[in-house]
Amino acid sequence: MIRGMGLWLALASPGLAAAPVQVQREGVLGTSLEMQVDGDEMRASRAVDAALGEIARLEQQLSTWREDSALSRYNDGHLAAERLPEAVSDVLTRCEHWRAETNGAFSCRLGALIAQWRQADADDQVPERMVLRRQARALAAIDAAPKGVLDPAIGLRFDVDGIAKGYILDRALARARRAAPRATGIRIDIGGDAVYWGHPERGDAWRVDVADPKRPVDNQPGIAQVRLASQAIAASGHHSRGYTIGRRQLSHILDPQDGWPLSYAPAATVIANDAATADALATALTVMPIRDGIALVDRIEGAAALVVSDAGIPFASARWPSALDAGAVSAPPVPVLIDYEIPANAVDRYRKPYLAVWIEHEDGRAVRQLHVLGDRSRWLSELPRWWRHYGRNDPAGALGIARPTRAPGQYTLAWDGRDDRGRAMPAGRYVLRVEAAREHGGHEDIALPFPLGGATSPLRQQGQTEIGRLVLRYDKT
Repeated sequence: MIRGMGLWLALASPGLAAAPVQVQREGVLGTSLEMQVDGDEMRASRAVDAALGEIARLEQQLSTWREDSALSRYNDGHLAAERLPEAVSDVLTRCEHWRAETNGAFSCRLGALIAQWRQADADDQVPERMVLRRQARALAAIDAAPKGVLDPAIGLRFDVDGIAKGYILDRALARARRAAPRATGIRIDIGGDAVYWGHPERGDAWRVDVADPKRPVDNQPGIAQVRLASQAIAASGHHSRGYTIGRRQLSHILDPQDGWPLSYAPAATVIANDAATADALATALTVMPIRDGIALVDRIEGAAALVVSDAGIPFASARWPSALDAGAVSAPPVPVLIDYEIPANAVDRYRKPYLAVWIEHEDGRAVRQLHVLGDRSRWLSELPRWWRHYGRNDPAGALGIARPTRAPGQYTLAWDGRDDRGRAMPAGRYVLRVEAAREHGGHEDIALPFPLGGATSPLRQQGQTEIGRLVLRYDKT
């Protein structure tokens, strides 16, 4: 859930600058809408009406909850592809684009499986997992259409909920801007996903609270505050809604590979240049391994994300820190580079070691998880100090960021001076921790205290068995 910050004012007072015009509507796309128009009070009502009209029109075309929608009629074979409304064709094409971009983690092909889960929820009966898996894999095997729009086939029904709200937000904003051409800023929020254009009357950017996905409760303090200007933001997670069967509470998000609700999956908040992109990425990041999802976001121009594992551990993309509100975060001190060595051990049955690198406060509290090598939770637990901080309560999150083990050699990684949430850490004393363990070998844990801010001379430590030379140096570039 994302909450826009602003005053709820209706009309400007005489002699004062024009106040933002704000409205709230219930029952919009099955949830609530909040809209704000700044700088064009005379045409604000036109902008609201235009946005609501566009939302209603597109819902009529894209909803899978309405039997008379264009998409439902297409799914039922009652509407030919060449007669699809432009919006439906556009959304289905985007669905296939994001399916390719995410290697299948995002999919709009799951309508038939979603219908089975809704029926299972109504019947209080868990469906047969192997049947769903076969169906899911058959759907994934269907070749993409040359023009991006697939004809419904046996078992293939489209459900576009993972992108439709964002697409509708973009179109509603465009209509509102045309209706209020003198507006300096417009905000449209539907159920927590929102698009922002321009800036509010009393500020240079929109300030938005990002709610804690582990505690999706109104009026709870957020886990971050971001500044947006002509951008969109979307969130996706598994705690706010889902299927209840017996005593089991299951996520509403299905794994496209086996048609089963995801377990121990992360939540994601995404900022992007448009709402459709933010919506699709937020959905995909709850399915993808955390490391792969962050890498995808970093490849997309203007995108940033904060992914929070099921255990509540945050992982920020490269651009996320720059989106944080300047009042909530300062520039970090000089970042550091870390050179570490995996030594060669001339022994029988050599196995490449599992290894973790992270930053702690002097009192042992974790600051930032930097590096994990090893992709099996059984052996990751052989790194006891790291396991207590990160792995024990979050094995799925740990595996989501872990990389394959590496051969002996010299390696370098960087710490940008920020914590796991992307907040800059103040100057002070910290500890670099490196821990390694090897099957049929030993275990080693090195602590290298260092100052952040002020000092510039490299610091060194030498391991004895599973860790070789360790150097921390300050990046002056």
